[in-house]
Amino acid sequence: MKEKIATPSELMNNLLLSIVAFMAKTGMSATDIERAFRSCIHALGDISGKLAANSSNLLIGCDTAAGAILRAWHREPKYLDDAANPLPLYVSRGGKSLTSLVRSQDESVDAGSLIEEMRRTGLIKRLRDGKYLPTTSAATIRQLHPLAVDHVAKTVMRLVETVNRNTHATLKKSPLIERYAHVPDLDSREAQAFAEFTRQQGAACLEAIEDWLESRRQRTGRGLVKDRASVSAGMHVFAYIGERNKKVKRKPSASRRHLTPSRAIRA
Repeated sequence: MKEKIATPSELMNNLLLSIVAFMAKTGMSATDIERAFRSCIHALGDISGKLAANSSNLLIGCDTAAGAILRAWHREPKYLDDAANPLPLYVSRGGKSLTSLVRSQDESVDAGSLIEEMRRTGLIKRLRDGKYLPTTSAATIRQLHPLAVDHVAKTVMRLVETVNRNTHATLKKSPLIERYAHVPDLDSREAQAFAEFTRQQGAACLEAIEDWLESRRQRTGRGLVKDRASVSAGMHVFAYIGERNKKVKRKPSASRRHLTPSRAIRA
């Protein structure tokens, strides 16, 4: 039996429920969540529901300071050795220090506090000689730390902005990729293999995208090229696995059909 198609109201309720549940998981109280929603409703504009003129000013393009630091550490020649690997850095000693790297990406951030948070969340590791290195080439935070919350929030905002761009008939802009591959009944024994396969494929895809982006940045060895316009741009990749479905008895059939994963055909 096919799954019942939810109504628009049900879909929006489920969308909001997932967001509210995430907000609660970060430690926000029910009062804080309600206050946040009231603030958002007020920001939409007047009672008729017209969007405020500045609704496009969301900071969806801003990278986290930690993400910018790790990217620079893996990309900028100043912080790479002869084999193009990140150089081990002291916190503040020497001309090339972790503190100077932090300040080169965000002068307003408290370098000491951010370095400690990156160490505590496993983004960087301390070596025996007191220097630090990135833990891995692709950093992940396995706890609901503020750095991870920042990443999740911007991921959702960027997805919504991409959909808005692709469905806005009056915008004369090239559509952005917005697709997915999905099956409703993956063998649960293949879940781990799926996780590993998507990590490998996603990493390869992102590496190619990042190489392309880095070669076209408006940043030179001396800083930004101020006489040229620039925009923030990037690509998110993530996999998902749902809850385990109940076993379904299948009737024997004389023939089998080849089923292909459903793929969204947007942009």
